[in-house]
Amino acid sequence: MQKYKERKWSGEKGKKFGKVDDPYLPWGGRHEMAICTNCKAIYQNKRWFFDEELYRKHIGQETTNRVICPACKKIQEHYFEGELTLDGGFFTQHREEILTLLNREAERVAAKSPADRIIEMRPEGEERLIVETTTDKLAQRLGRAVYRAYKGELDFRWSHMDKFVRVYWSR
Repeated sequence: MQKYKERKWSGEKGKKFGKVDDPYLPWGGRHEMAICTNCKAIYQNKRWFFDEELYRKHIGQETTNRVICPACKKIQEHYFEGELTLDGGFFTQHREEILTLLNREAERVAAKSPADRIIEMRPEGEERLIVETTTDKLAQRLGRAVYRAYKGELDFRWSHMDKFVRVYWSR
């Protein structure tokens, strides 16, 4: 028995997804160190991470590159790759608990990967909440976290051409 439905909209049956590049990541990667002026994330050795001590050490130096990281650019331009929809009467009754769960899970993920962040939580009426994320993986992870905690129905729908997923949870 399957826990939840995972639907891949790949067009023809049996076709594999092609690799989709993130337009906000630098082509070929930067080779020098950089610091995000918005969130204080550090780019070094082709990856973004948070390190308060390294930030304090390099922020005052003239040679330090100051940039806006891909996650902050996505948030500024409202470019989301994942959308989680929470729906139903159970969600209405347990709204605060579920929002706390989502925020804690997002903080836990962002501590390890600064690229994974929530862009916006937008209510639609009384029984629905839309959560937009900077990456498709974060939307999947948030949906699975709510499912593990509260059960219900969880459904994934991937886009064919773009790096995008819609996750639906209801109970």
